[in-house]
Amino acid sequence: MSETTSATSPASADGAPRTNRVELLQQLTGTIGTVYKARNPKIDRLVALRQIQVPEWLDDVNELIKRMMEEARAANVLDHPGIARLYTGGFKEVTVFLTSEFIEGPTLREYVSSKNPGLPEIMALAKQLCAALDYAHEKKVVHHALNPANIKVLPGGTLKILDFGLLREKHLYSPIPAKRLENEHYVSPEQLRGKPVDRTANLFSVATILYELFTTRNPFAGKHLGEVDRNITDVEPHAASLAHPRVSEAISKVLMKALSKNPAARFQTGQELIAALEEARSAAPAKAAAAAANSTGVRAAVTTASVPKAPSPNGSSTGITAAIPAARPQVPPAPKTMTSVKPVTTTNAAPAKLPAKALVQWKTVAAFVAVLFMVSAAAISLRHRSDTPPAETPPENSASQKPGTVEAVAMPGSSIQVHEVQRKSGREKSSKAELPPAPIAAAEGQLAVTSSPDGALVEIAGRSESWKTPQTIVALAPGTYKVTISKAGYAPETRSIEVASGSRASLDVKLAPTKGYLTVASTPAGVHIAIDGKETGKVSPAEFNLDPAVHTITLHHEGYLDSTSDIKLAAGQSVSYSPSLKLAGRTDNIQVVGGFKKMFSGKSGQGMARMEIKTDPKGAAVTINGTSLSKTTPLEIQIEPGNYEITLQKDGYKPVHTSVLAQANDKLKIDESLKK
Repeated sequence: MSETTSATSPASADGAPRTNRVELLQQLTGTIGTVYKARNPKIDRLVALRQIQVPEWLDDVNELIKRMMEEARAANVLDHPGIARLYTGGFKEVTVFLTSEFIEGPTLREYVSSKNPGLPEIMALAKQLCAALDYAHEKKVVHHALNPANIKVLPGGTLKILDFGLLREKHLYSPIPAKRLENEHYVSPEQLRGKPVDRTANLFSVATILYELFTTRNPFAGKHLGEVDRNITDVEPHAASLAHPRVSEAISKVLMKALSKNPAARFQTGQELIAALEEARSAAPAKAAAAAANSTGVRAAVTTASVPKAPSPNGSSTGITAAIPAARPQVPPAPKTMTSVKPVTTTNAAPAKLPAKALVQWKTVAAFVAVLFMVSAAAISLRHRSDTPPAETPPENSASQKPGTVEAVAMPGSSIQVHEVQRKSGREKSSKAELPPAPIAAAEGQLAVTSSPDGALVEIAGRSESWKTPQTIVALAPGTYKVTISKAGYAPETRSIEVASGSRASLDVKLAPTKGYLTVASTPAGVHIAIDGKETGKVSPAEFNLDPAVHTITLHHEGYLDSTSDIKLAAGQSVSYSPSLKLAGRTDNIQVVGGFKKMFSGKSGQGMARMEIKTDPKGAAVTINGTSLSKTTPLEIQIEPGNYEITLQKDGYKPVHTSVLAQANDKLKIDESLKK
């Protein structure tokens, strides 16, 4: 395959000539291909060089390279302060080379881990990210692998998106499952289903990143690729307001819309997403301020209007403090007429009649006052009540009484005497109604519990219910609670936390692991798994919590060669083991043909391979894929194409194990020296 020209513009920004020779300075980490920090000596410019080895065995290798070059050519036009420039792109045979602007600084993942930004910083980063993507989308360019690892944050908070022009193709990924797992969480559902990437897919990735910035947790977290993919395509994430207490419900709703599985239901531009976040962010403080103002107004109105005032000698009204004297009060010689009660008033009121129906309203207002009064006021009221003698009943034929009226004399801390006069009989029927001395009806509180990792069991001492993190527990009476958080493979944590009236307390616990975590996947799936020589009864993919140690993992499947590996696990360590099993060659039609002279001169059967096996000393038994041959070494056999594991063994000598891949018409030779 001939070398093509690069995908650069005719002239670079600085007018320097192009070159395909660079000096490699340092190898960097990368999920796709190998990335180097390099220097172009001709123009003395640092660049990031990505070298991608396209698998030569692909049927459409030429088509794939062509698409990679087209993607690079499209991204080459991007010139935005929030996007790293792509300088050149080209290929030689099946190796693709891309050079781009080298950006020094931490990735977004590293930046967040070290700085823990607040909401203003998160919003500033979100605006830059969305503005850069909107610019690229206007140029008809999309990002195929947007994640925190290819976003860098410069000093001063400037954001740069890397890897525009890099095609996302499964055969180009890093073969290490752990590296793929890091970035799989940010892929959109339609990408996983093999559909083309568009702007809404990019905005889904942005929403996933923003969710993680706001809550410090990924909405689709999983221990292996299969679990992550299922979470993205089929599972609705926890609301962001439940995942972290600092996220308001308004912001949470915006994020959940942006994470919709349906592309049409998401925001269609980054500007729309930012506008919705700004509105939600401004609405939360305004709503809280309005609620606080409303609460203050209610308390002021109740304080002013709900306590009856008696006229003072000079004609002005006295406040509630006049009803609580410092010394023991004396019972007045004659009852005083109460003023009528209105919802809100600060003006002096003349004595008014109080009908029986108004008495019920007065008692309701008094009860509301009791709820809102401070505990200290209640204590004072209780103390004065204990010191005050019962009030005297006013005379039956008082001159101030009028037929059909209700009069009450309120003494500090005492009960209220109600006198109801019957019109017809002229008799007075008296009933005594007790006003409780300001009981406190405490408002319920909430408790938001989060853990690392998620999915831990939450239990509260004395309660039968249990929950899974992240969780906000509501309807909790004010008080101190003993909370236990536990998860298999981790040491349980017990904390005491106080829940205040009308507020939400937060509890975030990082569990200490006691076991190691092994994720086993395979190609093909459905392979039987044995650990330390014992069958687990599980097939791949599967997860295991194992004691810290070196464990022998064996995968076996009919028609394939066994795959065995020793894996060392430490407490808290997560390890992925994902081998591709080799298709075993057939052993039922192996033919022993013998004769060394036929090795390179004899003709094989159509599509068959020949293998010569020799040992020193001679006479070693031969086992191929678990099948023992009748003849010992030396010998020549004819086999079908496939993978073969061969064991050579002779009494008094150590066995020799080797494996070969036989292809059609191959001529293979094995020559081993046995050791005692």
